[in-house]
Amino acid sequence: MDEDQIIGELKKQGIDLVSSVPCDRAKGLFFRLPGEFRHIGLTREEDGVGISAGAYLTGARPAIAIQSSGLGNMLNAILSLTVTFGLPLPILASWRGCEGEKIPAQVPFNLPLPDILSAAGISCTEVSGPGASHEIGEAIAAAYKNRVPHVILIRPECLAETGCSTPSPVSALRPFSVCYERNWRRPVMTRYDAIRTIAAGVRDEVLVANIGVPSKELYAARDRPENFYMLGSYTQASAIGLGIATVRPKKQVIVIDGDGSLLGSALLPVIAAEGPRNLTIVALDNGVFGSTGNQPRPGHDTADLALMALGAGFPHTLTVHEPRELEAALAARTGDGPGLIHARILPGNSDVPNIPLSPAQIRDRFMAALA
Repeated sequence: MDEDQIIGELKKQGIDLVSSVPCDRAKGLFFRLPGEFRHIGLTREEDGVGISAGAYLTGARPAIAIQSSGLGNMLNAILSLTVTFGLPLPILASWRGCEGEKIPAQVPFNLPLPDILSAAGISCTEVSGPGASHEIGEAIAAAYKNRVPHVILIRPECLAETGCSTPSPVSALRPFSVCYERNWRRPVMTRYDAIRTIAAGVRDEVLVANIGVPSKELYAARDRPENFYMLGSYTQASAIGLGIATVRPKKQVIVIDGDGSLLGSALLPVIAAEGPRNLTIVALDNGVFGSTGNQPRPGHDTADLALMALGAGFPHTLTVHEPRELEAALAARTGDGPGLIHARILPGNSDVPNIPLSPAQIRDRFMAALA
């Protein structure tokens, strides 16, 4: 099958957002995707899981296209986010490690991949041959009908490439000038102080809360249907926010993320490249892994999230230390994002109860609020 047939099956199923990391066995397809769909290029496959979740929750029909090796990076996010919340996710994967594979490192994970997916309870379709493009459409339909992830494995011999597009020349260098001076002070607010400040100031904005205690603290501070509470999926909060902001560009989206989560992700350059004007990330930086017992994280006194976001291409970053500064920073959003507010806070968790909502309840009322 060629790129036209694969793209045709995606379009027949109403796919309107594709996230991808390329594979050299399907170069032509990956060159074509940005011109055929609303497209987000990734540097790490698991970020596509969060982006797709956010996109689906706001009315899109997303899919992911990757090399099959990337599934190894995605498994926890698929199971803890896609499966836990009952979200559809078709994943089109160029299958490496099969017979004739010339790169030894591709074999150990990819050769037993169907068994790995089966053990994880993830549906899988092995495309049966070059003339079976309809199987791709059937797998996508099944993913959406059953609200499950579904991996579509395409062997190299099933692909008939029609040739790659000529890469666009590197754009002219854009002038860039920055004068940055770090003025860190001793934090005075807890994470719960910061979350209560954020929650008190929102009107109709969407809030996405990071995993664990931050979500519980947001629920305790101000529960509302427009809050999406994460229950797992480390590093996926800002990815979910990007998916929502991309599909709903007129809706202001605020992500309450953590320092460990952001430092464990490859997403900041992706967000900057996409340039969602309606997305603000509040990076709550307590220098520890708060939800797991406040163990110190690497670089707690050296890593500067505001400067990292600036280097990634964010047009607006700001560091705050007190509730009134955080309140002013949120009020000053210009709608010319993306923006990152680096909120330096004290370590520690508040004594708040668990969220008394099931994943399906969180999903359904969030989707209804944004319908």
